[in-house]
Amino acid sequence: MLNKLCYFLLLMPLFSFGQTIIKGTISNKGEKEGVHVFNEAFHKFTITDEYGGFEISATVNDVIAFSGIQYELKTILITEKHIESGFLEVLLTEKVNELDEVFIGYKLTGDLFIDAKYIETEIPMEIALTNSFRGLGKYNGTLSFDGQSGIGSNPIPEGGNILGLIGLMMPKSNKVETPGIIPLDYSRDALVIYYGGDFFGGHLKMPKDDEERFIQFTELDSIIVVSLRKRNKFELLHRVLQLREKFELSE
Repeated sequence: MLNKLCYFLLLMPLFSFGQTIIKGTISNKGEKEGVHVFNEAFHKFTITDEYGGFEISATVNDVIAFSGIQYELKTILITEKHIESGFLEVLLTEKVNELDEVFIGYKLTGDLFIDAKYIETEIPMEIALTNSFRGLGKYNGTLSFDGQSGIGSNPIPEGGNILGLIGLMMPKSNKVETPGIIPLDYSRDALVIYYGGDFFGGHLKMPKDDEERFIQFTELDSIIVVSLRKRNKFELLHRVLQLREKFELSE
């Protein structure tokens, strides 16, 4: 009787969590091996084999993330249908390497009236400048009435306070500032909390002596910073995995 009770207690965690081993495959025609598969709910990791196959524990409402160097991050919410079928076919979006936009043309001098002669616009630049800066200097004509600014059609006196007039024309904001979202922390210990105790050694395959150096290598990365501010753990994970490859090359 005691043996049966012990056996039942050992099985209780499995019954309570209801985990199922889901098999799956990456259906892309290109490179399928080495795609990282992560279940945040249980801190479970795996990597696809040469055929794109994988197995991972999951239950209903778990989110499985797929991250590869050549693919965009993809997340899938596990439903009852996935659990019943026990299979997951995943099509990843390949990354497109876009070249930075290059502008070739006239180099601005900073002098509005000189630059106006060389910049092509739908409206002649002299007219556009006149309309844009109407009221910001001495103007002998009659200004049209501006109901928002409260200036009316009065001409601006010589030596007037231009900055003050601009301030009057700017709408007053009654917006109440709300407290911002507290960003995620970024440290060796924080990543272990987010992704599990074996994240560095087990998933990143990183020697313990390199862990702090990796944090220093990646902490100023712009995508890392944005992911922390957005509190997006999946996007953060995706970027960390990308930078892991660069970190190896830098050594």
